Amino acid sequence: MLQRRLSHIIVRQLSTRPVVESNKNVPKPFKLEEGKKYKWCTCGQSEIQPMCDGSHRKSGFVPLRFTAEKTETALLCCCKNTSNPPYCDMTHFKVLRGNFFKNFSSPKVATPVDKPIVAARLPSYQKLEGQKTYMWCACGASKTQPFCDNSHTCSSMKPLAFTPEKTKPRWLCQCKQTQDPPYCDGTHLDVEIQTAVEGQPL
Repeated sequence: MLQRRLSHIIVRQLSTRPVVESNKNVPKPFKLEEGKKYKWCTCGQSEIQPMCDGSHRKSGFVPLRFTAEKTETALLCCCKNTSNPPYCDMTHFKVLRGNFFKNFSSPKVATPVDKPIVAARLPSYQKLEGQKTYMWCACGASKTQPFCDNSHTCSSMKPLAFTPEKTKPRWLCQCKQTQDPPYCDGTHLDVEIQTAVEGQPL
């Protein structure tokens, strides 16, 4: 029994890759409070994903400590392969689905209707310039997603003007179901949207 325990510890100590489990792989919207310090799990073994619960001990990993710049609900990575830790950069699709991005990278042309159109089932990664005003497409009909090209015809679905404070890349919603427009909040991960027809409303 002692020998088995020691071998288990040695394996954990020599581990150089985070644990990626399918049931913990999907990113989680997490409420961050401005000025509060957090510890994001890097090993993938925590039971309170995406944050650390101390499971990394003897694994060779240490949690990522960060302080929230503002109060917001952010999509935090749980697959531990993001290139922008602790935030999700959609790498989990590559981890779980191989060429998922290749199959769904280009939104299809849509026709305006009374409900928002699912322009694409994935958000769009855009480098936004600070203090520059953008017009985010809310109807889903634009051919220049995720931005507006004046294709909207419904008075209840006007484009959203927004001005980022800082220059930084962000994921912008293209399923048009986000609760934090224009930014992606992970709603596209819902089964209803992942099985929806691009170019059509839900």
